[in-house]
Amino acid sequence: MDITQYLRALRAHWFLVVLVTAVGGAAAGVYSWVQTPMYQADVQLFVSISSTDAGAADLNQGGTFAQQRVKSYVDIVDSPTVTNEVIQSLQLPYTADELAEEITAQSPLNTVLLDISVIDPSPQLARDIANAVASQVSKFIADIETPTGGKASPVKATITKSASLPAAPVSPRTSLNLALGILVGLAAGAGLAVLRHTLDKTIRSRREAAEVADAAVVGEFADDPKTKKRPLIIDDPTGRRAEEYRRLRTNIRFLSIDERIGSLVVTGSVEDEGKSTVAANIAIALAQSGETVVLIDGDLRKPMIATLFGLSSGIGLTSVLVGDVQIEAAMQHWRRDLPLYVVASGPTPPNPSELLGTRRLADLVAGLVANGMTVIFDSPPLLPVVDAAVLARATDGALVVTRVGSTKTDQLETSIQALRQVDARILGVVANGVKRKKKRGYDGYYTDQHSGWTGAAAAKAAQAVMAPPDTDRAPAATVAPPQGRATPPPPARGHQQRPAGGRHIDETQHISVRELRDRT
Repeated sequence: MDITQYLRALRAHWFLVVLVTAVGGAAAGVYSWVQTPMYQADVQLFVSISSTDAGAADLNQGGTFAQQRVKSYVDIVDSPTVTNEVIQSLQLPYTADELAEEITAQSPLNTVLLDISVIDPSPQLARDIANAVASQVSKFIADIETPTGGKASPVKATITKSASLPAAPVSPRTSLNLALGILVGLAAGAGLAVLRHTLDKTIRSRREAAEVADAAVVGEFADDPKTKKRPLIIDDPTGRRAEEYRRLRTNIRFLSIDERIGSLVVTGSVEDEGKSTVAANIAIALAQSGETVVLIDGDLRKPMIATLFGLSSGIGLTSVLVGDVQIEAAMQHWRRDLPLYVVASGPTPPNPSELLGTRRLADLVAGLVANGMTVIFDSPPLLPVVDAAVLARATDGALVVTRVGSTKTDQLETSIQALRQVDARILGVVANGVKRKKKRGYDGYYTDQHSGWTGAAAAKAAQAVMAPPDTDRAPAATVAPPQGRATPPPPARGHQQRPAGGRHIDETQHISVRELRDRT
């Protein structure tokens, strides 16, 4: 991993880093709070060699001797001989071993000084014990250094600095503990974030989706909770989501510069990636620009298109493929102001993959495209079944929808490989569920509240602007869309239902050859 990937991991899991850092700081604080404050008192002894009429050589030898002896005195400071005397003199509630644990001694290098420190929960006891230890060490040194039969010891330990009352505890060091706790927590949090990012195969951004699929991201849709209640952009023609689909429409047209894309399939890797909603809204966006669009529900296992548009699903694609009806009888005109025709899935067949792989489907797509129509298929996800790969071969390419924050990298990789194994063209990746950033700049233009219009007025104006022009289309030999704006007969009583777009339609309103001939 390079530095960019590390930073991306920290940004993706920043909450984990903050949480572990806070836990580390809190743990250090709790540890410092439960610890008993300890006070330290220090005392210092000076070890010297006493001699009379000593010359310079004797003094030098005496100093060297004292330095050598003081190293041994460090080890006897906490000896039982010393500690027992201190306990008796101060009437301490400690044993000799317990008191020895509170006493430390050291001698600075190349000196004859003996530094003694005592740590105790009581500042008064720490001072008194330190002074008592220094006094007992001085006596003990004099006793052990006095030669047999001699009157005085040549070695003398003099107290040069008595212990004073400690003003503040030396432990716990709360500030240091908090700093160490925060640093350790920060390091642990960063490590866990990088580890989780490495082990987590979830696609986190559109850039990652493009890298995994090795294909361009041609569309990006924000994570909008309103999508479930109002999935179609016709309900909010001036909103940001509608603008995102118009941008996708533009990108699809750019892909058609060298060779027209007359048909495509919208698929995904797994369920709940929003492929059906994407397919439906792409069809609406293309129809709003004046193109005649046929949206076909190729998901014969869990069809959704008829439900999204509020249309009947009794007659559909399977009815056409098995020869029960012609395609013009299965095409349902959704709205009068849009050249959009919907073909539902029809009755559920026992062999969806085999039915979609027939020559009849390829001929059907070719015939509709030859008549100037743009054909869009909604299809099942690629991983559970092979239906989408079969449909991709019969069309000009596939748009692969992936949900950011949900789809795994290995799932997207496997889906892309499945399409490439059948030589299907991958038009691009559609990143769905992208986290929307804070509005700034022109983002405010996507909401009605900035325009001063009501939602109804804005929708009416947008529909008027985006309605297809009244230009005549050339009639086709077999299947062709009606010229200009579709003006179907009024709906029959008893066959009306309200679609997602908000208008009543006739679910029996299909395109017939006779009607096409009359209109042309």
